[in-house]
Amino acid sequence: MQTTAKRPTISFPVRFFGSLFSPRRMFVNRAKYNWFQIIVLFIFLTAVMLMPIPFYYNHQTNFNLEPFLPQVNKMAASSSMQTALKDASYSGQSFTNVKHQIITQNKTNIAGFNLTAADMAGHKNVINLHANNFEVKSVGSTFNARYVNNHNLKTNAHGFIVDSWYQSNKVMIGLFMLLTLGLIIVGVNLILVNGAAVFLFLSRHNRITHINNYREAVNLTLEMMGIGSLLAMVIGLIHFDVTIELTVQSLSLAFVVLWVYLKTKFKDVDKADLM
Repeated sequence: MQTTAKRPTISFPVRFFGSLFSPRRMFVNRAKYNWFQIIVLFIFLTAVMLMPIPFYYNHQTNFNLEPFLPQVNKMAASSSMQTALKDASYSGQSFTNVKHQIITQNKTNIAGFNLTAADMAGHKNVINLHANNFEVKSVGSTFNARYVNNHNLKTNAHGFIVDSWYQSNKVMIGLFMLLTLGLIIVGVNLILVNGAAVFLFLSRHNRITHINNYREAVNLTLEMMGIGSLLAMVIGLIHFDVTIELTVQSLSLAFVVLWVYLKTKFKDVDKADLM
């Protein structure tokens, strides 16, 4: 008497990756994941999109300070700052013979060498240069930095100050950008997943598809987002731009939805080798 061998059970993550490039498997697997696995998939696809962010900021050698600390950037770029640093004695990543000096000042901003507490009182934005390091005070916070020689301070005081500040605070900046852009990506992904899932779920009312409930619609949407998320990650690692990443993911999802529809009509197919 012949016995039929049982097919081996395909584990959760293997099932997901095994169906990435098969529209029929994507549709068949729509009922295979529970809500906990759905959450894990969502976190994974979001994390994939976040990967280029720390990679980009960790390898940056310069930084655009204007959007974050505009007044500090303005003081660093001022002609008075350029003149003061051009005349200063600097070698070995430190200033020598540093004396108290106010370089530029107005009601809210002040920059100079060895500024006193009295000098800085009442000013919201401060650049306080010392022999071996300097302080930047703005937006209610104080940032300490050491000098780096990425730019010639005699000809580019602005680049010298901004890059010194960035190189000393790049870990904090990277974490801040990861949090900020991460929230944007999470929000966009929630909109994409739920928007597509609602559309697929509503299609069942006219018996157009074989999608039986909202969980299946979410499962299928996450399956279809896989290719776009991985492609967006690769593009982000090559040339980081969160707008491009989100655009690639959204357009890829639209094309994959069409691909799955053309291959399955969102209806079950009776093929055992797809399980």
